[in-house]
Parts: sequence; structure tokens; C-alpha cells
Amino acid sequence: MTNAARLTEVEGCALGVVWQRGPCTAYEVRMEFAISSTPRWSASAGSIYPALKRLLRRKLVEAEAEDWGPRSKTRFAITRRGLAQLHRWVGPPFASGLVGPTFDPIRTRSCFLGSMPRPARAKFVNQARRETRAALEVLRAEAELPYAEADFEAISLRGSVLELEARLRWLDELGRQLGGHAPVATPIVTRRRNGARSR
Repeated sequence: MTNAARLTEVEGCALGVVWQRGPCTAYEVRMEFAISSTPRWSASAGSIYPALKRLLRRKLVEAEAEDWGPRSKTRFAITRRGLAQLHRWVGPPFASGLVGPTFDPIRTRSCFLGSMPRPARAKFVNQARRETRAALEVLRAEAELPYAEADFEAISLRGSVLELEARLRWLDELGRQLGGHAPVATPIVTRRRNGARSR
């Protein structure tokens, strides 16, 4: 693999955390992922150690061991080459498909509501509404905290708030549609003209 090879999303985000925190341990990077409000990132916490090893092998980070009680711990720091690669990962240009619809497990599951009886569909929508509202309230409270003008992580939180607000509007629409349609007896797959599915 060449140093110009494109970073995976986990590698790029891990490299960004190392830049953001300064010299830090793999555990500290892992915890940044684990506490993320985005399920995709929190679920990726276990992949941080191998990702950092790949970054180290490509000389995008450097490692320095230091004494820590009876053991030692390794701190990672971004290299000049790593910073250039981080800039390429952030973009533009953006990787193909990066600006398409974001992954939403609720939307994905809704594709298969036709397999369920009408009461179960209504329960799905109502539960998704309740839990999305609860998650939204947590994000709104965090987003209302004061932040510095250059705190881009706090600014990005606003994008998460808008995303959940959009999901709630879509769930309201889905609820209205389910309330007025007969059960679907057979699986139906609809494709757009370019062949893409919406899940």
C-alpha cells in the first residue's frame, strides 16, 4: 500500500483525533470513538488499534514509548506526511459516494416493514419517533452549550441535530402513509432510474 492510498473512514477519523489531541495513546483515541453520539463511530471503537498500526506502518503517525509505572505506554503523534494525508482525506475533492445519503439503520429497517402486520408497523414508527426525539433532546442540549468560534466539532453537532429533525419529519410522513395503505402481501423492490436503492 502506498502512502498516497486513500484512508478508510476509520483511519481518517483516527488520524484526525491524533492531530486534534496531540500526542495521545491508542486508548485515548479509542475513547473518542466510544463516546461518540454517532452509532457508526461508537461501534468502530474496537477497530482503532489495528487502524493506528496501519497508520504507523505508513508513517502517517509516529510512536514513542514512555514509562508508566511498572509498564510503558505508547503515545502517537501525527507526522508531516500524516497531516498532508489528513488534508486529502478531509477534502475536497470528496471520495465517490461520500455526499450521498448517510447510513440510517431506521430507514434501512423500514424497507422491510411489508413483512410485518399493520400493528407491528405502527409500533415500529411510534417507537422510532420516541427514541429519535429522546436522542434529539440530548443533542440539542449539547448544541446549546457555548462554544468557541473555531470549535468545528461543536459546530458539526448542529448537523447531527438537523439530521435527527429530518428523520422525525420523515417518520411522521411514514406514519401517515402506513395508516392509509393496505398490507403489502409480496416483497416489492423499487429502483430509481439509475438503479440505486434508497436504503
